Amino acid sequence: MDTWTKVKTKKLRNIGAQLQKCMRNPCACKLKCFETVQHEDRLNLFEYFWATGCHETQWHFNLNITEIKEPKVIKVQRQRERNRTLVYYLPMKNNVGHVTKLKDSLVYSDTRDGAEIVVAPDSEILFYEIIATENLNATVLHNDISDIIYMEKSRRQRNREFSWTAYYDIDDINGFLRNMSETYSKWSEVIVGGQSYQGRSILGLRINTPGRKDSPKPVVFIESGIHAREWIAPATTTYFINELLTSSDPNITALRDQFDWRIFPSVNPDGYHYSFTVDRFWRKTVSGFGSRCFGTDPNRNWKYNWGQYSSSNNPCDNKYAGSQPFSEIETRTLSSYIKNISNLLAYISFHSSAAMLLVPYSDSTEHINNYDDLIQVGKTSLDYGYETNKEERYRGPGTAAEILYKASGGSMDWVRYTLATPLVYTYELRGNSFHWPPSRIYEQGDEVTQMILGLATEAHKLGYY
Repeated sequence: MDTWTKVKTKKLRNIGAQLQKCMRNPCACKLKCFETVQHEDRLNLFEYFWATGCHETQWHFNLNITEIKEPKVIKVQRQRERNRTLVYYLPMKNNVGHVTKLKDSLVYSDTRDGAEIVVAPDSEILFYEIIATENLNATVLHNDISDIIYMEKSRRQRNREFSWTAYYDIDDINGFLRNMSETYSKWSEVIVGGQSYQGRSILGLRINTPGRKDSPKPVVFIESGIHAREWIAPATTTYFINELLTSSDPNITALRDQFDWRIFPSVNPDGYHYSFTVDRFWRKTVSGFGSRCFGTDPNRNWKYNWGQYSSSNNPCDNKYAGSQPFSEIETRTLSSYIKNISNLLAYISFHSSAAMLLVPYSDSTEHINNYDDLIQVGKTSLDYGYETNKEERYRGPGTAAEILYKASGGSMDWVRYTLATPLVYTYELRGNSFHWPPSRIYEQGDEVTQMILGLATEAHKLGYY
């Protein structure tokens, strides 16, 4: 056992025991408990918690990020030879030294080789001591992330009519769906894919132009916003809906007419609303709201290799997989809706913000039987997108296990495994720290529209419909 995982000293064990007395859950370190430890012992204490199994939430402090003066977002990259991502949550205080009210959770984003961390100015010295001790690389991504949050939530960017120069809360998104169904009532209708913990309907739009009655169209299902904080996903999805219904481009109208579309901009409506009104970086559902730790990662809650990779059994963790598969009403009801769809040709999931295209299975490097076709179709899709973007090409296509990290219990894998749906993809949209400028939503909207067109074009060439 190397120094990365072992507990070095008896003194360190005593420090850990001291903190555990201060906390109900030893993995949920609170600021007042952390401050009982001498400064010179804090660096080693990080390793204590890592060694004792508190990998993801040991330094999770629920605070209002906008009340901290100039909180930075810093990307940390580990050494390649280490087999685990090092994640530190640093104690966060406002500029007068008091813990702020419980409003926003300062949550990191982790990848195969690093993490993004929010750091308050009065914690920077400690932070860089840790970076130096562990021989890590650190890059400042945002000097003040609160400015970005203020900008994202600004009402001044919103028009009276629904637009793509601003982000909208769930009621506005659902209002857009209803308005489009009324405006294009011959082609579209609002559909209900499931229910949420707080009683919201998971609303989508079905777009199905008249076709041959004796030959039902293949169905394309689009799921978006399963992770609450990934705001660009619902925004891009509503943009794509608008393109299907309003575009005069013959390629887009042909795309619209070829399929029976079932499009859901936000399949985690409670979580999305919570991210919009309380905690900008909230990822999960809100089941069990009111408990010290609540919510489940809905993209780790599906009944495919549940709880195996990149998931947690700790309710405080961002990737908590739930008490059992389909413990969440959102995933349980949505999966039931999907199972009852006949002639399902394609399942497409939108996430952010890694700019990559993923295929099943997310927890394996072994390839499914039509993997080569999926790669060929995926490459064409990305080619179409690149012609629109012309700056940076998406990574992939490939499995998450190959190009991101192993993950189990996701919707895409369940759909493929359970229903044998031929074309199944996850698009990780662009962004930085789950942010994409609202004034540039249309850029990703145009790119996604072309990527879906490319997907359909190549799938048709290969005889999938």
